[in-house]
Amino acid sequence: MWGPHGAPGRTSLAIALAAEFAAAGLRTVLADADTHAASVAPALGLLDEAPGFAAACRLAGIGGLDDAQLERLAVTPRGLRHPFRVLTGIGRPARWPELGPERVAGAISAIRQWCEVLVVDVAASLEQDDELASDLAAPRRNAAGVEALRTADRIVAVASADPVGIPRFLRDHAELLDLVQPDPEGVTVVVNKLRQGAIGLNPAGQVRQTLARFGGIDRPAFVPWDAAAFDAALLGARPLADAAPRSPARTAVRELAAMLVPTGADAGARRRRAREPTSGG
Repeated sequence: MWGPHGAPGRTSLAIALAAEFAAAGLRTVLADADTHAASVAPALGLLDEAPGFAAACRLAGIGGLDDAQLERLAVTPRGLRHPFRVLTGIGRPARWPELGPERVAGAISAIRQWCEVLVVDVAASLEQDDELASDLAAPRRNAAGVEALRTADRIVAVASADPVGIPRFLRDHAELLDLVQPDPEGVTVVVNKLRQGAIGLNPAGQVRQTLARFGGIDRPAFVPWDAAAFDAALLGARPLADAAPRSPARTAVRELAAMLVPTGADAGARRRRAREPTSGG
């Protein structure tokens, strides 16, 4: 799960998608790899004093991350109708050096073997110029997100449906493609918070036309803005499916989940571990 700065709803959708995958009967893990503003834990009412993903990365760095350790590190939020496991993010941004690219790659590889669907929430920043020219081995704060994006089976790129969010997304989306060079089918663009009040008449049509004209983006998915539903999810520290199961936004997320990871007898052979790298929103 990725998206530009400006809170397009990366974490909210990451949690909502994880819940939908779990509801479909898939063993699901949600990992918070955001090195700037990790927010999965507070959004689900979890303590983040001992960040699970950072611990997993440290163990991966010494070759000690196995299923038993993942069982110990991953937590299950209370009261979920369809439980999934969570590897919480770093509580203090200053701990970002713990999430080096090699460690992140090792942790992701191990977690993929432990689950059917891995959803990784990453930060917005994609810059790689934070190392000194005289020290090419210097740590990079965005390396965790970049590594997760580069190794993703699927990238869910989230845009906010407003006159500020769409131009910002188009600019950063181009940078994303230059960075990860994915298969065109590997990036799914999701336009979140779609509403007439911010776009005008026929908001979906206007956004679709803008994305196609200026970004070459075809067939984006849309999630309508339902403030009451998302507020209920945040207040109750629950996924959208539990807080507002009949919300139009929940319906859109459920359809997105089915598109990303097909389930059922006819899709059993195609089921594979998928990862959708996005930061708090």
